[in-house]
Amino acid sequence: MRLPERDMREQGARLACALLLFLLSAVLPLQTVQADEFLIEGLQARAVDGIYLMDAAVDYRFSDEAFEALASGVPLTLELHVQLRRDGAWIWESDLVEARLRFQILHQALHGLYQVTDLSSGTQHYYATRKAALTALGRISDVQLIQADKLEKGERYRLSMRARLDIEALPLPLRPMAYLSPAWNLSSEWSVWYLQP
Repeated sequence: MRLPERDMREQGARLACALLLFLLSAVLPLQTVQADEFLIEGLQARAVDGIYLMDAAVDYRFSDEAFEALASGVPLTLELHVQLRRDGAWIWESDLVEARLRFQILHQALHGLYQVTDLSSGTQHYYATRKAALTALGRISDVQLIQADKLEKGERYRLSMRARLDIEALPLPLRPMAYLSPAWNLSSEWSVWYLQP
């Protein structure tokens, strides 16, 4: 028995609609993830009194879910992964600098302030608005990298930095959802800057 031509067209149209919906559902979450990402701008290093200092700006673009958790008093821990190595180094050559800088932002509902903490030094600063806190959190300046005399003259070095939200630092009940949701998988691409003593 053969289906009438009209039924075949309707069946084909339904199949095309289902395929289109499937493709849209696959693509739309990717667009959301791309909108909620971290961006590193202006990464650089400069020699001051025999020490190389690093500066950068990180634009933290959190997802709505992360902002909601922050507003509810959940501390968000951010990690900057910094590497300095000779440009063109073999994979087995060790990095000259391998560091993880950790910061935390917390909304204190009682005071209505945002607390930004450098977890390495314990230094804390308070801000009246979330925007001011995120701006301060993203301002990386005068971070000591390496003594200038440890770098060979004429050699080129690659400074790389990446920012990410540390899911492991979230409260335990929130972690399973954070691992599975793209809204919590927040990070930047590697940003690279070359220096040559």
